[in-house]
Amino acid sequence: MVEAYIHIRVEAGKGLDVLKQLRSMPEVREARPVTGPYDLIVKVEVANTKALTELLVSKIHKINGIRDTTTSIILD
Repeated sequence: MVEAYIHIRVEAGKGLDVLKQLRSMPEVREARPVTGPYDLIVKVEVANTKALTELLVSKIHKINGIRDTTTSIILD
């Protein structure tokens, strides 16, 4: 299994809707609004890095209101 944190910036006023959509995805283990340079931090668990890429490209990046993401794979 591969675990990763996805740091997300969203458009103004879209945070709650984006959060709701993220939390409905089976790969998402945790999704929280945060302060700082990002608006949301999401912890995901997938089978491998190919599945992570598929999640990002086919699901997360298609959510209306997401401006950009930065992904950090958990090493330990």
